[in-house]
Amino acid sequence: MACSYTPVTWVGTCGDAFYFQEVAAATDADVDKDSFGISERCLCCWVKSKDNKVLFLSDAWNDATKQFQVKDLTSKQLNEPDCKFKVQTYREFEKAGRDGRPTMLYVKNDEGKNVVACCDLNRNIYSENMDALPKDIQETCHKALFYMTELSPTNTYQFESSLFPSEFLGFAPDGDNPSLNKLVLHKKAKDEVDESCCVVLRCVV
Repeated sequence: MACSYTPVTWVGTCGDAFYFQEVAAATDADVDKDSFGISERCLCCWVKSKDNKVLFLSDAWNDATKQFQVKDLTSKQLNEPDCKFKVQTYREFEKAGRDGRPTMLYVKNDEGKNVVACCDLNRNIYSENMDALPKDIQETCHKALFYMTELSPTNTYQFESSLFPSEFLGFAPDGDNPSLNKLVLHKKAKDEVDESCCVVLRCVV
């Protein structure tokens, strides 16, 4: 069975649910066609795998090599800032057939700085400290930019790398610690079912 996906824009939250609407075609007056402009819409959520494990910024590494990892968290751990992610959306411009809402995924570290999920040229996902997120992105391909589309069921999304079309954020076992998963890119067709690329967003309460 194929997944259905729709370009979306965030409307708001109610309880544990996010509300989106389909993205209408933009007019010249709506956007700058030559850049992605940062939006006022920013989600605060727990990022989960389909088996209910939670994405967090690992503190087992030094500041230069912190990793995004996935594991079961206790109720107490869910209150820590290292698992409360922000999904920052950007306004769209013409982008050569790419589906989804331009987004960046980041978390605040202990010092209150932004730690952003980025993709390197070897297709590895790594964390990068940014004092501030870019206000405008001039190119359609950026290390920290992913195209978010909503899947079925509700609150499930996929994040396609802007650098590598048809490669999506997902989860895979961490070779250094089999009890953990880590954030990776998976290659797949857009309509292919792959639960390892299904990202569940839950509103932080």
